[in-house]
Amino acid sequence: MYNIALIAGGDSGEYEVSLRTADNIFQMLDKNLFKPYLIHFKGSEWTWKGNDGSLYPIDKNDFSLKVAGEKITFDIVFIAIHGTPGENGKLQSYLEMLGLPYTGCGSFCSALTFNKYYCNLAVAALGIPIAPSLHFYHTDPVDYAQIEAVCGYPCFVKSCNSGSSVGVTKVHSAEELAGAFAEAFKYDNQLMVEKFVRGREMTCGVTSVYGSVQTLAVTEVVASNEFYDYDAKYSAVGHKLLTPAAIRPEDEALLRKYSECIFHNLDCKGVVRVDFIISEDDGKPYFLEINTIPGQTALSIIPDQVKFKQLDLTDFYTRLAMEALPQS
Repeated sequence: MYNIALIAGGDSGEYEVSLRTADNIFQMLDKNLFKPYLIHFKGSEWTWKGNDGSLYPIDKNDFSLKVAGEKITFDIVFIAIHGTPGENGKLQSYLEMLGLPYTGCGSFCSALTFNKYYCNLAVAALGIPIAPSLHFYHTDPVDYAQIEAVCGYPCFVKSCNSGSSVGVTKVHSAEELAGAFAEAFKYDNQLMVEKFVRGREMTCGVTSVYGSVQTLAVTEVVASNEFYDYDAKYSAVGHKLLTPAAIRPEDEALLRKYSECIFHNLDCKGVVRVDFIISEDDGKPYFLEINTIPGQTALSIIPDQVKFKQLDLTDFYTRLAMEALPQS
């Protein structure tokens, strides 16, 4: 039996979502194969709660626990933290230094894909369409004329390093930019202004099965809000998820091709979700972002796509965990 540390929490606006993701994964893990320990992260406090409610701190020197005089080490770490430090490469770097196997993308891939602007540059280099955008640090002067010329209105203002649409505002005029910038800078010291592409939002799950990159499904996201924001993603109302998306076969094939290309060339691992929008103007799918630790609550897209693929969720999470182990 493998000791598996299922890490949840973190230090971002996605804290509560992470707890729900971890709870869902915990329920799905094969208890005949794994002995899971739910490790809670909040700042520098890394703890495991025993059955009696007592909290046991993680020894950060080797990521171990001491319970009733017994030292517990872990064979696998299953990362279920959205945002920092679990999705931006920080936790991955720490685990790599310790030589501990973990699920999901490596440190470099995680850091690159977590930054929306620099990820866009990498994806564009693969020949995949992206919307025009501009990048600003907190100390940069805001060039309103440049924003209007490059992005126009409406446009999106996004924190570069955040997920689940935290720090994202749809802006309809120059008068709304200051408030949108202030909101984005609550979560990061850099932001991206991106041209609004009117169209249908699609998302494609991608995973690697025994070394072979495969897409799960293409889902259409139909949001009743102006966009698929945080509230829509993690409540049972405010959106519809249509799996499979009712799109032309050639559009589905292209979305799958782009998603597999991104997964392979950015060296992704585990399971990721790639978001696109199919433009009403030119019919092209434009890349939006990649989620290297996508939400996996009961309301999330990835579990829905796994079921559509007629895969068993317990088997799916077992494979994700086992493929994290060094292959002999």
